Amino acid sequence: MIADSDISGFAETHRNEGETRIPATTTQTKRLAVLRGPDRWWKHPMVYAFAYPGRLDVPRLAQALRLVARRHSSLRTYFLADGPIDTVGCLLPDEAVWPLREMTAGADPDSAAAEAYAWLQQPFSPDERPLIRAVVLHRAEADMFGLSIEHSIIDPAGVRVLFGDLAMVYEGLLEQPPSVFDALVSDATGFARAERAWIASAAGERALSWWDEQNAGLGAYPGLDLPELGQCDSLAPYISHQVDLSVDDVDRLRKSAAALRLTPSMLASAATAVTLRSHGHSADVRFHFATSRRLWPQTQELVAYCSNRMMLRVQVDAHDTVSSLAPKVRAGMLEAVEHSMFSHEEYVRARFPDAYVRKPTTYGYLNVNTQGPGIQLDGVPLTRESLPVVAGDYHQPGLAMLLFLYKDGTGVLDCSCAQGMYESAFVEQFAKDLARCCVGGS
Repeated sequence: MIADSDISGFAETHRNEGETRIPATTTQTKRLAVLRGPDRWWKHPMVYAFAYPGRLDVPRLAQALRLVARRHSSLRTYFLADGPIDTVGCLLPDEAVWPLREMTAGADPDSAAAEAYAWLQQPFSPDERPLIRAVVLHRAEADMFGLSIEHSIIDPAGVRVLFGDLAMVYEGLLEQPPSVFDALVSDATGFARAERAWIASAAGERALSWWDEQNAGLGAYPGLDLPELGQCDSLAPYISHQVDLSVDDVDRLRKSAAALRLTPSMLASAATAVTLRSHGHSADVRFHFATSRRLWPQTQELVAYCSNRMMLRVQVDAHDTVSSLAPKVRAGMLEAVEHSMFSHEEYVRARFPDAYVRKPTTYGYLNVNTQGPGIQLDGVPLTRESLPVVAGDYHQPGLAMLLFLYKDGTGVLDCSCAQGMYESAFVEQFAKDLARCCVGGS
């Protein structure tokens, strides 16, 4: 039995007939606006599956999961069918659960794995409580451990914090009582309040003015000057092309970035600008890049949904290279990050209210991800498993570019779009050109 924890971190919440209501983050608010808007759109959950060599201690894992749900208020978030879009519900710590399903593979491990994956990948209902689930599948040589979390309550930066905290609690329960870990560690409520207070402040006004300047002449989304086939369904199957990067390729990328005083993300952004210019017909190059929006001290170890997009807009001449663009890109990205606490979604809400309640329109999106330490349980490394492709999953209307740098020194450059947006041959050529630009710097 887990003792009730101190819930003083939930001061100023509103309770109504057993319901605790708290402010939503701006990124959550956008998701709720689109869910209730004409598109009725809701994303698939974030799903992770790992192989554990041996047998997991399922009772201890179940206890660790419940404790982790108590430790991070975002994991107890749910959405209110009758509430305003700026408000979400939150289960109190003593109501925290993390549903855990235990399965045994038996004679047909592939079929059992498919069943477990399907359960994990099943979309959550927005008002489901809680918006988390887990599974342990016992197999002959390696258990499978899977987590599914509704995308609107966590982002990739929060997932990394979550995995570290889960490993710490699971291992700690071997020798210490649950009460040692039963405390509020991160509170999305505090972040949401601070975020909205900042947006209403003079600093928020300056950020909005910066957005206006960056977005001059554009709509809610910056579009792309690329040879589109036409409008496509963002839920259509998507096409992609990957370029594998060797250890030597990634080493050249990192050395080039250092020589130009760029981060790998900045170098990839400069390469993206050059490649877009070479395939398009406009010197006014603009695209979004991913940002975790974790600039405040209280957000560094926060399990929540905060991440968003920022726009880089640069003038690119036909003869420009990564090297020649480096100063522009460095300055532009630093300025964008400086104003990143004013989320792009909140900008759309302020300036394009009709677009705010709809799914995004065409834009380019760059995400650079450096693989961090892997998850361990009791000091045993877990190996991530590949999940089946989910039918009808969402793809942004435009071109998505992902540069992934792995722990072993290799990497991959992936370009993708929904079918019907661009020709497959174009996506392949764009990926090759972008990879060459990232590695060669020209």
